[in-house]
Amino acid sequence: MKVQFKIYNIDIVDCSSCYNSIFPNPESREILLEMILRVCESEVISRIGQFKFWLDEIELQSPNVSGHDSRKEFSRHELQSGTEAEVNKLSGLYVEAKEDALKRIKEPSWASTHGLFKCTKAFYLEPGLIGIKQGIRYIRALYNNQREGLPDYIKNMELKHFGFSGGVIWKMDDEWRIKDGFCDYISYEHDTIGGSSTELGMGLGFGNFGGDSSDIYTSQCYLDHLNAITEIIDDIAPGRFIAGPDEMLELLEFDILKKEGRKLVAGDEESRKENLERFDTTTFVRSLDTQSEVLYNRRWNSLLHKISGRNHFGTTLRV
Repeated sequence: MKVQFKIYNIDIVDCSSCYNSIFPNPESREILLEMILRVCESEVISRIGQFKFWLDEIELQSPNVSGHDSRKEFSRHELQSGTEAEVNKLSGLYVEAKEDALKRIKEPSWASTHGLFKCTKAFYLEPGLIGIKQGIRYIRALYNNQREGLPDYIKNMELKHFGFSGGVIWKMDDEWRIKDGFCDYISYEHDTIGGSSTELGMGLGFGNFGGDSSDIYTSQCYLDHLNAITEIIDDIAPGRFIAGPDEMLELLEFDILKKEGRKLVAGDEESRKENLERFDTTTFVRSLDTQSEVLYNRRWNSLLHKISGRNHFGTTLRV
């Protein structure tokens, strides 16, 4: 299963702490950018795969990056090795040749033309950590009106919104993903980091593949992983945010997790099995309630559409 986790704003006590994690203002925008940068630089991320930045209607793409198991799917991918590849978090990965990437990256990806940003143009970014630093530098320069040295395609833009998404190998997964210096694969579906700043607010989220059991929530390596990220962001905005699973509020509610200072720890081991069963049952029922509400709203909206539809003269009827 994919285990989602987020940065929670601990100053907010209602459910919006999950969804509007960081408020849209220049200070918080900088906090978000610094969080993305520091987490990518830190030891919690072992390898960096393909990533994208969105700057309003412009998409910045890195080359394709694949592991040993999927390298045959691509025509020209070069194995990364040596000190530079290690520093750039690409060691043991296969990266699309720059010449091929430049030919490919001429139009935005399908998701970028149909998603939140509706991109119309696409441009190349270097792979690995150097490319992430490059994208963040562009965003900061635009917001601070420091345009000297920027590429012509963004030099004159008045940036409103930005987003970022990429695949990674988390350090906690090294023993399963890296063998003899080669990376087996990067799961772009499960192992991700992404953040955005739009009119809807700001947020930073992550994905981990957590196996097929709820035991992942109390696994020491997973808790160490979350607490390490909290420690990173505490250095940026002390005491304001905490890294936790999507279901953190429910996990705390059922004593599966507890907070000790700034850290998340496993709850009482003796009652853990019972608490996990209660958690699984309750969250399943709540998800059914949510699905029922969605279905009801769809039917209600469909009925309104029929009532408010057009008559045979093409005039919209009002109720």
